[in-house]
Amino acid sequence: MIINALITEYNPFHNGHIYHIESSNELTNPDVTIAIMSGQFTQRGEIAITDKFTRAAEVIKHVDLVVELPLYHAISFADDFGAGAVQIADKLQASHIIFGSESGSIATLSHALNMLDDDETDARIKSYMQDGYTYARAVSEALGEDVLSANNILGLSYMKAIQRYAPHITPLTIKRTGNAFNDPALSDKQFSSATSIRNAILSGNAERARQFMPGELLDNIARPTDNNALFAILKTIILTHDAESLRKIYTMDEGLEHRLLSHIRDATSYDEFLHAVKTKRYTRTRLNRLMMYILLNITKDKFAAYEIPNAVRVLAMNKVGQNYLQKIKSDVRIATNVNRQNAHYFTPEIMATDIYNTVTGVDKNDFNTPVIIRD
Repeated sequence: MIINALITEYNPFHNGHIYHIESSNELTNPDVTIAIMSGQFTQRGEIAITDKFTRAAEVIKHVDLVVELPLYHAISFADDFGAGAVQIADKLQASHIIFGSESGSIATLSHALNMLDDDETDARIKSYMQDGYTYARAVSEALGEDVLSANNILGLSYMKAIQRYAPHITPLTIKRTGNAFNDPALSDKQFSSATSIRNAILSGNAERARQFMPGELLDNIARPTDNNALFAILKTIILTHDAESLRKIYTMDEGLEHRLLSHIRDATSYDEFLHAVKTKRYTRTRLNRLMMYILLNITKDKFAAYEIPNAVRVLAMNKVGQNYLQKIKSDVRIATNVNRQNAHYFTPEIMATDIYNTVTGVDKNDFNTPVIIRD
């Protein structure tokens, strides 16, 4: 069987994602298409503009299964994000992982990956990052090649994870179209970036985004939100910690805890706080992720002890997806609903949803929201 796995965030789901799905179908003519999707928080350390259940309900119109990428991977660096997604794809017996990239060439990405698999290159990357470069820029500088785009970097992470965890999976890539991945302004073409669509919705210009995404999903984004909604909770958490306890949080470099404590008391918003803390070394994305780790109490010890759950959380499925799960259920533990018996597999995701609901007023939690089944 040909089983396509697509590694996604869908924040929000838009026309470019539909193009990716349709192009993937044309590439392989799959029997099953699986979307492995981030939940309530995303890889850049941002709260999703709408909840995972609302996104899954739209996505299942275009794929056969939507499963959740475990939280620890969903809000981590590119390599951890890719490692988690590839392991989930492998559990679901995917034959192909198909991702978008600026290069549109597996050969080009394979060449870059081979160059990365070198101790000297790895040392150069770490040195550049110590100088305050983002991971993407550090990789580009170390390789001497332009692999700067976020999608190329994620693609390299997927390919690296495939080599390590699932060498039997075939990676394929589709060239991105439309404006740049993180372009903040809406495009004048057919496709626009998720960043630009989020910006339009959050700034009260949702109707301008309608041409770039499914209208029904736009109508269902009842309470669009961003990280500013988290500030009151974050401020309370940070103020109840001392430097010693903050130092235990994952990715908290020595000294950074003092910057947080020195700026949090007078800050009146999330953006103001991060602007005060941000330096050349501590980029906005890195600080966003750190805020997620503080919010969710993810310590260095917890992250070191973490192992990907034995169970895969299904958010949505159609008949094809249901039949496929029946076929593989003896090989993988599947959770279509969260209950007392299986909740221990999904403790971080349940906490993330509870926090999401607290700041947004959404009432869909992991226990009261059944798997979405589309006929």
